Amino acid sequence: MPINFIEIESMKKFFYPESIVLVGASENKNKIGGKILNAIVSCGYNGTIYPVNNKREYVNDIKCYPDVTSVSKKIDLAIISVPAPLVLESISQCAECNIPYAIIISSGFSEAGNSGKNLQLELKNILRNHSMRISGPNAEGFYAANNNLVATFSPGIRIKNKNQEIKHVKINKSIGLISQSGGLGFSFYERGKLVNLDFNYIVSTGNQVDLEISDYADYMLGQDDTAALLMYVESFINPKRFVEIAKNALKSRKPIVMIKTGRTDVGTRAIASHTGAIASSSRIVDAVLEDCGVIQGYDQSELLDITAALTQNPTPNGTRVAVISASGGAAVWMSDALREEKYDLPILTKEHQNALSKFIPSFGSVINPIDTTAHMFGKGIADILEMVIQFDYIDAIVLAVSLANTQRLVNEGERIASLIRSVEKTILIYSYTVPSDESVQLLRSFGLYCFTSIRGCVISLNALRDYGKAYFFEKNNTKISSINSNTKSDSVSLIESSIKKIIPEFHSKKILRKYGISSVDEGIARNIQDARAIASQIGYPVVLKAHSSDLAHKSDAHAVILNINNDAELEASYKKIINNVKDFDPSLVIEEMLIQSMAGQGIEMIMGIQVDKDFGPIVMIGAGGIFAEVLEDVVLAPAPLSLEKGWELISRLKISKILSGVRGNPPADVEALVDAIVRFSILANDLHEVISEFDVNPVIVHPKGQGISIVDALCVKR
Repeated sequence: MPINFIEIESMKKFFYPESIVLVGASENKNKIGGKILNAIVSCGYNGTIYPVNNKREYVNDIKCYPDVTSVSKKIDLAIISVPAPLVLESISQCAECNIPYAIIISSGFSEAGNSGKNLQLELKNILRNHSMRISGPNAEGFYAANNNLVATFSPGIRIKNKNQEIKHVKINKSIGLISQSGGLGFSFYERGKLVNLDFNYIVSTGNQVDLEISDYADYMLGQDDTAALLMYVESFINPKRFVEIAKNALKSRKPIVMIKTGRTDVGTRAIASHTGAIASSSRIVDAVLEDCGVIQGYDQSELLDITAALTQNPTPNGTRVAVISASGGAAVWMSDALREEKYDLPILTKEHQNALSKFIPSFGSVINPIDTTAHMFGKGIADILEMVIQFDYIDAIVLAVSLANTQRLVNEGERIASLIRSVEKTILIYSYTVPSDESVQLLRSFGLYCFTSIRGCVISLNALRDYGKAYFFEKNNTKISSINSNTKSDSVSLIESSIKKIIPEFHSKKILRKYGISSVDEGIARNIQDARAIASQIGYPVVLKAHSSDLAHKSDAHAVILNINNDAELEASYKKIINNVKDFDPSLVIEEMLIQSMAGQGIEMIMGIQVDKDFGPIVMIGAGGIFAEVLEDVVLAPAPLSLEKGWELISRLKISKILSGVRGNPPADVEALVDAIVRFSILANDLHEVISEFDVNPVIVHPKGQGISIVDALCVKR
């Protein structure tokens, strides 16, 4: 069943208005108001247009009105293109006339300094008292293909007469496009049309004073003819709503492809934990988008390639790829690129090699990559493709051919297209020469997309693989259920009882234990006598640490001593730590010491929580110890995690190879680590309203079957 997107029909009058009032209409096609009027009229819009211009009676033979209130007709959409100081009056008139939607094309608002910001605030004040919805200001308008409505001044929209367009196969594969940059948004359309992509909606959001990217995404994804969404995003107005929409899109298998700009951090802040230092805003955004199935790209052509792949191919069931090529060089290059992205190119079975050799010259190759050689010019590729499609140990196929000449497509294009559509297997076409104009037209007529770079082809296969993973994790969501029902309330009470922001190690570990994450044996001492008693109970060797809310990173102050073997060493260490802390910061007074048992041998990891102001609790797992911030071998994901996601996150770490056991070392207890990180993610989800950070470093992962040890922990109260 299709996903019910929020308020699907609420924006229908925006994209399908029966009547439009254009404020600032002009006959001069060099002015924005003239360009918009000309675009609406010339591109086939069938509704009624009411131009507003107080200096003319007619514009382009259409009756003109002095202001909006003079129209006295039912209007669905207002387009406003007048100088910024005049916009407020026009918007007030639109509100008075109960016009449901308005687009403010005019610039000069929040992007234009303090005076513009004040104008935008006044605009918001008008909206508070009316139900009208506004797109913009500083917008470039929109395009609704099914309504032939080109409500923009962008030169990028050039609609041909329908009878002149080449007929092509179109199977519910239209793309919605949302951009915070009008120029870039419509440039995607220009580039996309050149490579046979169809767009049903294009929207330039402008400053998002009211309608924002989630509103447009919500509507577009709810339409049956929207197969995917392509987005240029600088910032999220309502991040959590967008995540909800993206997850719905993932469930309904409508991919979202995005370039998220503004990734670099130009400011710094004081952070108490390692997690906060590592989990930059761009990493958090990446983790959230990945979790809800949004595929990112970093170049215009790359984004279009990815969008085409996701709308025209099923996701592969594995990483085993066959390359079929008419060029030996292209075959080798493509194979190298695939191997570097961790794809397998299985050697074909002897039986299959023998079958293929009937079609391929002896100087070709039937192993994989399959080199048909140029001697099979314009014929035979379809026969080979049909055979390889049947190999059950091949998950995806890359067909590398030259389309500089049309002969290949004339002879075999229709059959290749039929084969691709007949199976649920990923098949990508790559032309190592620039396709001729005639080939492009034939590709369009067959409903085929052709990649023109090896990088674009491989990145798009990655996108299909990643999207398939995201869908799998959305569908397979095994949770840990052995969490006590009182755990959350007890933990919240413990945190709120702290008078200081930083909750020191011993009390932070109490919270972990409530969630079933056990730590080493330990106790708090206020004097050396207490310390000796605790050490005797735990048993030597022990670790001694300063314990204070005012000392977040104990190693910086040399306030940790390991391998203490007896009472005499304990007393000497006790005095040494007090002196070290005084040398580090004379204002610090250490009133407590933490004594804990020495953890056994194992691999040091780190677990962390960062509560992001936009996206909520984010969990981090990675290589730990004192080099955590230096190595930055970490992965992030929104909380809570499923067991499946926990395993997958750990598999992506470089240190995962060490965890699996190398050079005679036994494999680590990864199962215990996964259990801990999933429990930790439940803690993050439960407590994100009362904490800002939580650092567990190091987590010692012992050999398989021996569990883990939590050696240090630090919770930061919100």
